[in-house]
Amino acid sequence: MKKYCIAGTTNQLIINKLKAYGYEQINVEKSTDVSQPIAYHADVLYLKTSDREIYISECQKNNAEFIRSIGYDVKTVRLMPGYKTESRLNIVVTDSLIMCNPKTCMDIAQISEKKMTVYTNQGYTKCSTAVIGDNNFITEDENIYKVLTKAEKNCLLIKKGYVRLDGYDCGFIGGASVYIKEKNTVLFTGNIQKHPDYIKIKDFCNNQHILIDYIDNDDLYDIGGIVLL
Repeated sequence: MKKYCIAGTTNQLIINKLKAYGYEQINVEKSTDVSQPIAYHADVLYLKTSDREIYISECQKNNAEFIRSIGYDVKTVRLMPGYKTESRLNIVVTDSLIMCNPKTCMDIAQISEKKMTVYTNQGYTKCSTAVIGDNNFITEDENIYKVLTKAEKNCLLIKKGYVRLDGYDCGFIGGASVYIKEKNTVLFTGNIQKHPDYIKIKDFCNNQHILIDYIDNDDLYDIGGIVLL
């Protein structure tokens, strides 16, 4: 069965790497419903909540139709440019956990049943968090680190400012990574070895028996994450 992923990149190295892992890319449709530097960011425009359910920005009409055709229950959400209105879908959802900013996210009551819910003051919650399975996380955000540690999750706090994102001072580690469960591998969109906390990142992943892969020798770049279907 063909596997798909959603990503907003035209970088052929990234596309080829995803193909090597068995994933065909669904291109994000450019959005006018969020700030322009993140107009192609999958982690802002899509929220996968289970193997058969996904929330999508209203602007992703063609992709919504295709994703329905491969068996997903697609629910649309209206977004608007601006921190509080464009981050409604920017939520961390794992098998057992939901993490979000209650002041900026959509109503999570319909997806929070039987999951631990933790709250952060960071609206770009998913952007700010490299989600590595159900219990392992990497972030540059101190509040996210605190709430995940309090929830007894494995979380590594790293230095901020070392992920590029055109139009902003910097991007986020969550937007520059994806965890490929079937390979137990975290893939970074750039050379993670250039990060000043690479040894900490390497040791953290090694301690959890997680493999590391990266795309090329360029700096880490926030492409808006990659949503695996």
